[in-house]
Amino acid sequence: MTDYVRVASASLESTALTLIDDPLVELTCPANVTIDVIRVEIGAAEGATPIDETQPVALWKGTVAGSGGGAATERLIRGSGTILGAVATNVTTLGTGNEFYHTSYHTQNGWLYLPVPEERPQLVSGSDDIFAVVFNVAPQVSITTS
Repeated sequence: MTDYVRVASASLESTALTLIDDPLVELTCPANVTIDVIRVEIGAAEGATPIDETQPVALWKGTVAGSGGGAATERLIRGSGTILGAVATNVTTLGTGNEFYHTSYHTQNGWLYLPVPEERPQLVSGSDDIFAVVFNVAPQVSITTS
C-alpha cells in the first residue's frame, strides 16, 4: 500500500463545456515530485433538468501542457505543507500527449473513475508529467459540469 504524504483535491466549478478536446481539468507535476491520481469525478450542475445525453470522456497523459484556462482552487485533504501540483480548469487547447483511458457516461448520472492502486495514473516529473480529463467528442449541447 502506498503511503501518501499529502492528499489534495481540485475542482472545476459549474462550467459550461461545448468543445471537443476541451480539458475539464489539467494537472501538471512539478520537478522532483511523483503524483498519483486517486480518483476523478464529473457531476452535472444543471439543476432540476440536466441534459439527457451520453458523453464520451477520456483520461490523457502528456509532456506539454495545454493553453488557456484558469487556476483551480486546490484543497489539502490530508497531510500538511504546500500543495505541489499546478491545476488548470477549462483549458482551451490540449497539449502534447496521448489518451490512455476512454469511456462514456450519462450526464444525468455523473461519472466516477476510482482505479485500484495498481492502476492509478502516476505523474513523474520530466516524463508524462501532465494529466488531463478531456471531452474528446463535443457535447451535443452545452453541458454544465462540476
